Amino acid sequence: MSDEELLASWELVTRAVARTQERVLSRIEDAGLPSPWVAALHLLLRNTEHRLPMSRLARDLSMTSGGFTKLADRMGQEGLIDRRSSSGDRRVVYAMLTEAGLRLARRTERQYKAALRDHVLDVLTAAKLAELAEIAHSLDQSHLAEAEPARAQKAGTAERDPTLPERRAPVPRAALAPVSRREPKASSAGAVPHTTAVRPTTTKFSG
Repeated sequence: MSDEELLASWELVTRAVARTQERVLSRIEDAGLPSPWVAALHLLLRNTEHRLPMSRLARDLSMTSGGFTKLADRMGQEGLIDRRSSSGDRRVVYAMLTEAGLRLARRTERQYKAALRDHVLDVLTAAKLAELAEIAHSLDQSHLAEAEPARAQKAGTAERDPTLPERRAPVPRAALAPVSRREPKASSAGAVPHTTAVRPTTTKFSG
């Protein structure tokens, strides 16, 4: 396959998926629900506990962590999700469906499935769709495996706010140089001022 054929084939795939998804989601958006909200609700609905880490949701929705945080803020204000820290690791924050969010997610999922049948299965057979899904799965798993090490490294280095000042290791007291303190001038004329070396002292605390 030439580069031109590769480019044309891939653009056709992405364009077809984007247009179909737009048609599918337009049915739900007509009811006043933005498509990113629909996608987030459905991801949470398909989880057995109806909750997922915020970072996982951002990744699955192809959003930045900051972008998804803003989305979660708006969904939280509408009473659709709650955010709670993990009991095992308080750095991990979960988004979880509320009762209102669960009802809305179930309703929109029914609408979503009906739209998929109209706009996908009316064009492709079930066998063709299964074949397409298998190809997409291969691509997804391949790039997910490549991205995991980089994501883990980024997560490890992102624990500390880069705007904070550098934390410097404490200098051993024994390594500190003596501090010179200049004595006041003597009152007698011709007296030569001298310096006295003052070494740091260590205070011991009982208990």
